[in-house]
Amino acid sequence: MLNPSNLTGIVLAGGKSTRMGKDKAFLMLEGKPFISHILETVKQCAENVLIISNNQKLDSLGVTRHADLIPCLGPIGGIYTGLTHSNTEFNLVVACDTPLLSKETIGILIDGIDDKHDGFIVQHEDVPMPLIGIYRKSSIACFKEAIDEEKLGLQKLLATLRTKTIDLPKSHSKSVWNINTLEDFRTIKKIEKKPNY
Repeated sequence: MLNPSNLTGIVLAGGKSTRMGKDKAFLMLEGKPFISHILETVKQCAENVLIISNNQKLDSLGVTRHADLIPCLGPIGGIYTGLTHSNTEFNLVVACDTPLLSKETIGILIDGIDDKHDGFIVQHEDVPMPLIGIYRKSSIACFKEAIDEEKLGLQKLLATLRTKTIDLPKSHSKSVWNINTLEDFRTIKKIEKKPNY
């Protein structure tokens, strides 16, 4: 059984937020920035938590931050950096633009872990979400190969990794909602933080 002591949380907060026009990590929801909501949830599931970002302002959160080892590679570079600094076999990867992510959703992901796969991602309404996933430390070799070959599409990388996709119930739709645009942000401000299951 996977427990917080053998799971590292890797929060990706290095995106350029081009569609939003501002850093999504610091967007405010219920009096707290997105990144704080994510950290609170991840800390319930993982004893060790890392932020992957070049933004030194995030140091004020009191969580260990690592800059990308190889800049400007997108999510693949962020996950590679996180896996490099992790000391655990299993690593929970989440993006900072899913502030409604719940412990229950992560629990479904954790329950799906088996010995046959190296990556585990959630899927909602037939849409795979690789930035809500758990990756074995050993999968770092696959990420490094993709970087070396300049194949930076995360979905294509997952096709080369032994990846298990875990379906989520429809009731988890709010939990996995990633906020990319100002319209998304205006909508999320109107709904409660914790999804109802």
